[in-house]
Amino acid sequence: MSFFDDDPFDEIVREFFGGSRLPRRKKESFIQGENEERIIDVLDDKDCAYVIFELPGFEEKDVSIQIKGRTIEVNIKKRNVEEIKEYLAQKLAAGMHYTRILPEFINQKNFEYTLKNGILEIKFDKK
Repeated sequence: MSFFDDDPFDEIVREFFGGSRLPRRKKESFIQGENEERIIDVLDDKDCAYVIFELPGFEEKDVSIQIKGRTIEVNIKKRNVEEIKEYLAQKLAAGMHYTRILPEFINQKNFEYTLKNGILEIKFDKK
């Protein structure tokens, strides 16, 4: 049985729900599984709002942030891929681009950001 063969729990699911075989997953679905949406949150307290992105594998120097009106553009591209496995280095070097509309209560003219342990935190003052 290879890694891409039917899930070992298919038989249990079929028996429980009664019925036909579950659709077989293609090899490509595992390999191309990197298309998932990254988690992006907006949190706020009394004075500040925080836009939080999950960006595992990147460092602060890999991030570029631009604000245009109420739109935030975050570009991430790994600058140094030495000593990283080839399959991961290709993905990180290709980078990512996010564009989001900021909530109206955010003062977009002044912001700070940090990237630690794969979490990008952009801090804005509230209006």
